[in-house]
Amino acid sequence: MRSNNTATRPAVVPPPRTRAGRFAYQAPPVVNKLIAVVVLVLVALRLDIDQGVTVGAVACVALFPVWFPVLRQYSGARLFLLGGVVAIASGIWLTALSAPTHDASLGQAFGTIAGLVGLLAGVGFVLWARTVLSDAQIAIWYGAGILLGVSPSSELYAANPWRFGYSVALTILLLGITLQLRRRWLELAVALLLTVVATLTDARSTFAFMLLTVLLVAWQMRPTRPTRGKSALRALLGLGVLGLVVFNVIQALILDGALGEATQQRTLAQLEETGSLILGGRPELTATIALMQHQPWGFGVGTAPNPQDILAAKTGMASINYDPNNGYVDNYMFGGHIELHSIIGDFWAAFGIPGLLFALIILVLIVRSIGVHVAAKSASAVLLYLGIKAVWFMFFGPFFSSSVLLVLVLGLLITRKVPPETDAGLLITPALPAVRRGR
Repeated sequence: MRSNNTATRPAVVPPPRTRAGRFAYQAPPVVNKLIAVVVLVLVALRLDIDQGVTVGAVACVALFPVWFPVLRQYSGARLFLLGGVVAIASGIWLTALSAPTHDASLGQAFGTIAGLVGLLAGVGFVLWARTVLSDAQIAIWYGAGILLGVSPSSELYAANPWRFGYSVALTILLLGITLQLRRRWLELAVALLLTVVATLTDARSTFAFMLLTVLLVAWQMRPTRPTRGKSALRALLGLGVLGLVVFNVIQALILDGALGEATQQRTLAQLEETGSLILGGRPELTATIALMQHQPWGFGVGTAPNPQDILAAKTGMASINYDPNNGYVDNYMFGGHIELHSIIGDFWAAFGIPGLLFALIILVLIVRSIGVHVAAKSASAVLLYLGIKAVWFMFFGPFFSSSVLLVLVLGLLITRKVPPETDAGLLITPALPAVRRGR
C-alpha cells in the first residue's frame, strides 16, 4: 500500500510573473552582485565608443528591463525618468524650430541626447544596484571605476595631478570605505584629512565641499534628546545658513593667504575684476542670464549660436567687467555649440523650458534627500560630499564632465519608499524564490 506523505514534501513556489504575464528570470544573488559591480565600474570608467556614447551607458540601456521595474520603489524616480524623456523630445523640437535662423550639428545633437540617455539609464541602474549592494559598496566600486579612468596624459593633470586627477575618485573611494566600516569618527577623520589635502593643492571649491562635509558629519555626532522633532525643512534652512558661513570664512582664509599665494592672487584678481568671487570665478552665469532674456525658450540640441546670440551673451558678461573677447568664450562656450558651464544652463539651452524644469527636478531630489538624511542623522560623509558637489555642479559645472558624478549622486540620494523584497516583477532579483512547505 502506497503511503501518502505529500504533506511533508516541500512545494516549490513558481517564479513570479511580470505584469505582462511572463515568468521573470531569477538569478542567484552572486550573479546580481557581479552584474552590479561590473556595470558600475564600466559607467564610472567612461569608455567612449563614439559621439558621447560610452560602454557603461550602452550596458545600462541594455539592462532597462532589469532596472525599470525598480523605479516604483523610489520617491521621484519615475518623475525623473519622465522629465528626461520629455526634455529630449523638447530638444529635438526646438532644434527644428531654430533651423531657419541657426545652424545645427547632427553629431553634436546626437552626443547631447546620448549624454542625457546615459544619465537616465545610469541612475536607473544604480537604483537597481541598491537592491543587491549596500550604498557603501556602490560608492567603493564606482570610485574605483573613476580612479581607473584617470588620464595622466591631460594638460590639467600635469598641472595639478591631485586636483584634476585623483581627488574625486579617491574621495569617493575612501569615504565609501569608511561608510562600509560604519565608524562615524573614522568618517570624520578621513574627511578632515581630505580637507587638509585640498588646502595644499589649490582647490578652493573642493576645500569648501570638504569643510562643509566635515561640519555636517560632526553636527550629526552631537547628542540630542529623543523627543526632539526631525524636520527636513529645518535641516535645509540650517544647511543654507551654514553654507553662507562657510563661504565667507573660506573667502577670508583665501584672502589671508591660508590656501597659498597662487590661490590668493587668483581670488584677488577675480574680486577686483567683478566684485564677486562667484561671478569672477564663473562669469558664464551672466551669459546664461543674458541668453535666457534674449531667447527664453532655448535653442535645441546641437544648435549653434548665431552672431546675435553671442553678442547678447558677451554683453551680459561684460556687465560685470569681465572681458569676453577671449579664446575661452569664442571657442569653448560658443565655438559651434552652446556651453554655459552649468547643468541648469546647459539643459535650458539644449532642451528649453522642459529641460530647465528637469534640472529643477534633479535639484529638488538632491536637496530634499540631503535634508531628510541630515534631519535623521543618517547622512554619511560620502553622501554629503556627493550631494554638496552635485548642487554646485547644477549651477557651475558643465553637464558633460558632471554627468558621471551625477549618476552616482542621484542613484544614491533618491529616497527609497518600498522595500526591494516586495518587488516581484524584476527580471533579475536579489534573491531566489522562497520555498514553502505544504500543509
